[in-house]
Amino acid sequence: MSDKITSGSTDLNIYRDTTRIGHVSLNVLDMDRSLEFYKKVLGFKTVERASTERAVLSVDEHHPPLVELLQIKDAKLAGYNPRRPDTIRRAGLYHFAILLPGRRYLADMLQNLSQRISEIWFDGFADHLVSESIYIRDPDNIGIEIYSDKPLVRWKWDGGKVRMATVKLDTDDLLRESTASGWRAMPAETIIGHVHLHVSNLAKAMVFYHDMLGLSHTATYPGAYFFAAGRYHHHIATNIWLGTNIQLASSEEIGLNHFSIKLPNEEQYQKTMEQLRQYKIDTPWNVRSSGSKSAFFRDTDGITIQLYS
Repeated sequence: MSDKITSGSTDLNIYRDTTRIGHVSLNVLDMDRSLEFYKKVLGFKTVERASTERAVLSVDEHHPPLVELLQIKDAKLAGYNPRRPDTIRRAGLYHFAILLPGRRYLADMLQNLSQRISEIWFDGFADHLVSESIYIRDPDNIGIEIYSDKPLVRWKWDGGKVRMATVKLDTDDLLRESTASGWRAMPAETIIGHVHLHVSNLAKAMVFYHDMLGLSHTATYPGAYFFAAGRYHHHIATNIWLGTNIQLASSEEIGLNHFSIKLPNEEQYQKTMEQLRQYKIDTPWNVRSSGSKSAFFRDTDGITIQLYS
């Protein structure tokens, strides 16, 4: 992704030259149905489609991938109803979050979604003190948060902890910022802001994401921990809202295949890899086509993560 920050951004320099989420890879039941949703409803563009079983989406072909869609192959899912998911409680994705570069884009998105009410599965709306959010689900019941951050000067910090909450979003006030042109496509500075995960144990999540990966513990919410690189509210959140006796994540089921963490440089990559080796985390290496290094590994709940620089 370009590091250029253009007009309409809300302090987007906070995202430059720092660790952040790269992309999310999702297993879907029906590729055509998912492409219809992510492109026509949300405004992504297909930037790679080598086969009928995989599609890569982003802002445009000049930007790195943001969402990868993988067609799942499993006969037992032929009758799967995403609005009535099975009762298996499993670690994995609670939601992934699309970060828009300014409030007016969120207003236009809300207007867009409101006009497509019959096509959208709304989960709710929230003001989190540091950001404003719209929560929806895709055709496979995968949770999506679409949000914009408030100006950094409005974030309140108590030492290393940021004040966050979940209060009612003033949608009327938000819609007053919608533009005459309306929602057309994902703006150029759009990124995946964070991922929120179901885990089985918060203490183990603390060891993995704080001690091993080196992220700061930025906030605690009932049943949830939030972690971030730099002075951000969170890049990764973990919760035990499904309970503590849940199954390991599976990259073969509908939902999250993996997500990626982009490190700012080779030095930070090597440092993080060394930390993982010290904790005896199995990290198979592989080389990206650009020549930079990349590794896949799993957290303590079996959630697959790609690390790259």
